[in-house]
Amino acid sequence: MLEEISHRLKSVGYSPLTSQITVDVDEEEKEQALLAHSEKLAIAFGLISLAPNLPVHIRKNLRICEDCHSAIKLISRLWNREIIVRDRSRFHHFREGTCSCNDFW
Repeated sequence: MLEEISHRLKSVGYSPLTSQITVDVDEEEKEQALLAHSEKLAIAFGLISLAPNLPVHIRKNLRICEDCHSAIKLISRLWNREIIVRDRSRFHHFREGTCSCNDFW
């Protein structure tokens, strides 16, 4: 499912924000590291295990990164799913490619 998510995101023009990764590795490794963020893993699991009419709920104790925020907006539109992410300071409700925080987090 992670591969399908990655493929579909790239097909609509998504480009991972690799500038946030400060480790000295090549671009492909940075993209793989971003794909393995816990939010994306949880969403992939939710997409394969939950009924299509149910929202995907994710809780985490850290702030959501800018790359995940951008990707989740697109995922919510591509899969027509509501995704709710609780980070350390607020709830993010992703629906139809937008977030309830209006990109201010």
